[in-house]
Amino acid sequence: MKQMTVDQLREALTHVAALIVQQEARLTELDCMIGDGDHGIGMKTGFSALAETLATDPSDTFFDLLKTSGITLIRVMGGASGVIFGTLFIGGLEQVKGKPTLAAQDMIAYFEQGFYSIIKRGKSCLGSKTMLDALYPAVEGMKARFAETDALEAILEAGWQGALQGVENTKGMLSVTGRSRNFRQKSLGVPDPGAVSVSIIFQGLSEWANRQ
Repeated sequence: MKQMTVDQLREALTHVAALIVQQEARLTELDCMIGDGDHGIGMKTGFSALAETLATDPSDTFFDLLKTSGITLIRVMGGASGVIFGTLFIGGLEQVKGKPTLAAQDMIAYFEQGFYSIIKRGKSCLGSKTMLDALYPAVEGMKARFAETDALEAILEAGWQGALQGVENTKGMLSVTGRSRNFRQKSLGVPDPGAVSVSIIFQGLSEWANRQ
């Protein structure tokens, strides 16, 4: 597929939400190893609420749909994770404003701007064992794939694979931000839960696109 409609994005995000909810136990287990153990519960709570919102949301523009999604996560999840994952949704809104459909280049620009918005808000950086370490390679993977094709299913698949590589990379990083920084050496060998969550988001988008 070359383009995505607002209703199709709503369907894709609904699939993403379902995957996050299904992975709650895995995310909780990882966060118990290098954090306070609440990441999985927070993600399940937030994305369960997102699924409910998407089921009745009347938004007919990408801007409104994604803004509503981000605000829902911030409101329901609370804390740092709510802000960060909410920013993932609302940080790149200007890239989709006024678009009747989303093409591959729009999707890439949206997530890339979201990446920079998270850096600005979270005051974090690459290599700090955070969700950024999965988001950045996801964006770079999409960019590289776009040089060969503009098919959304291929672009989102590349984003997913990039995010998975980012997750793998976080195993070799020391936690330096948030509560996980208290674990330092113990965090080696364990992937960052936030990075894993980003990979699940791209997994959901990719799976949806490739089923069309």
